[in-house]
Amino acid sequence: MGRKPEPDFKWSDLKDKHVLAGRPGGVPAMMLQYVCNNAGLYHGENINLDTTVAFDAMVGAFDGDTKYDYCTMFEPTASEHVLSGRGYIVASVGDAGGAVPYTAFSASKSYLEKNRDTALAFLRAVFKGYKYMTEHTPEESAKHLTASFAGISEASIAASLKSYLDIEAFAKTPVLKESDFNHLMDIMENAGTLPSRADFAKAVDNSLAAEIIA
Repeated sequence: MGRKPEPDFKWSDLKDKHVLAGRPGGVPAMMLQYVCNNAGLYHGENINLDTTVAFDAMVGAFDGDTKYDYCTMFEPTASEHVLSGRGYIVASVGDAGGAVPYTAFSASKSYLEKNRDTALAFLRAVFKGYKYMTEHTPEESAKHLTASFAGISEASIAASLKSYLDIEAFAKTPVLKESDFNHLMDIMENAGTLPSRADFAKAVDNSLAAEIIA
């Protein structure tokens, strides 16, 4: 999110800028750091990736202090900012950073063994919601989401859904790809938050997901 329209924005445009990046160890901050590093930008050298502001206070800080040139924001807050004339979306960190399993649901092996039917029903419900949003217009989907986003206009919710659909942010399958899992670890390693890599075969069980799409 920037303070002026930048239709030709490039990540290198963040050089020497003060950017509200999120909190240390959080995916928004780590992903932004990964994208910036790939563009030759490094905190303390030629960019200020500020991680000192609490995540839920970042929007207020950006609105209230012009020392911040840019700010990362989740949707639909970002679209609401645009529609209210308080800022401009200049780029998508998620799109630039590549596919990662950002929102994931986990359970212990023992729970899944004892509650397989419950886990399957939950996964089916989540996947059904994803499919609905990819098969319907943002305006149609937004009508069903207003209760979950109090104070956010339906137009902003629709705009945010369009943004997600444009970059194919919604998973097309509940099966977790090993390449996406590894990419997330690449991003964490780049941020210095991952002491050792996890074994995909031990960390991920795709059997339930495979049953859902069979």
